Amino acid sequence: MSLTTVAVIILSLWVLAIVIAGALMALRPGGAAIRFSPMAPAASADGATGRQEILLGGDAEVLGNVRGRVVAVLVDPKTRRVTGVQLGGGLLEAETVPIDAIVGADGRVLSLRDGWQDQTAEADGHLAVLKSNMSVVGANGKRLGRLRLVCFEPSAAVTSELVVEGGGQPVQRLVPMDRVVEVGPVRVVTNLPAAESSKLQPFATDRELRQMIAERLMAEGLERAIQVDVRDQRVRLQGYVGDRSHVERVEQMVRSIPGVLRVDLDLVTDDQLAQAIRDAIGRDAVAAAARINVTARSGVVDITGEAPNRATVRRIETLTQQVDGAQVVHNMVVVHPRFAATA
Repeated sequence: MSLTTVAVIILSLWVLAIVIAGALMALRPGGAAIRFSPMAPAASADGATGRQEILLGGDAEVLGNVRGRVVAVLVDPKTRRVTGVQLGGGLLEAETVPIDAIVGADGRVLSLRDGWQDQTAEADGHLAVLKSNMSVVGANGKRLGRLRLVCFEPSAAVTSELVVEGGGQPVQRLVPMDRVVEVGPVRVVTNLPAAESSKLQPFATDRELRQMIAERLMAEGLERAIQVDVRDQRVRLQGYVGDRSHVERVEQMVRSIPGVLRVDLDLVTDDQLAQAIRDAIGRDAVAAAARINVTARSGVVDITGEAPNRATVRRIETLTQQVDGAQVVHNMVVVHPRFAATA
């Protein structure tokens, strides 16, 4: 047998080995493309839902100690329910954490309870395996970006959105999970047409949004006057501003931040608060006998003037404290000895 013949045989065996290895890769869990069952579009949530966000490649912690990093999220293609999370790079080479071991996921760190049964041996080849940087494509094959996070609703553990990054866009964006039709070894296929893919909602974690809003309020000198609550990219602002123009400026400022989906305002202007107190006092038969002046600034109320007796002064203070928004009351109303006679 010539050397050429031997070389051809060796090369043929090498090609056959590659083909067999490729077939085995397709047959092992996560190797074959997984089709998703049709799903009704998710209803838009008007209120906070407490969405959880798993960062692929992010740290997983148990009681504040790093257990490993998130390698993949396992999803049932029939129900779209998260069944577990694969970890790597920790004390063990690889392990699968069940969904009920997840305490919280804030888009940065995956928090786990201490003690669970490793489900690595139970990993099912019928589950979709979502990994970091998988390519996410639209219905026309156009690349939307790379997979970065998996969002799910914690009570039922059903995935709600995928977060993609790139695809020619400057911000991360949300892909609704009901638009996912297939997950393969290296890509996620959606049925999003080009017209819809260009209008995907921007994404930012609640932590990031709180920080950006706080920085902008600080620049306006309003960090102490306004409280910020962010839930699922929906922002609620409560507090005090000088006048209506401040309300409009704050609203515009917050809406301009990428990732803010909605802004709910519960802001009271100084004039509104002062007028509400005047109205409350004017409607009361006892307090209305006084002659007062009311000013307000960031929830601090100053009341000056004259009253016929101490009972009227106390009544004014009581009524003021009952008005929503009055945080601190400076009651400087004095009793005038001839007030009753001239009233």
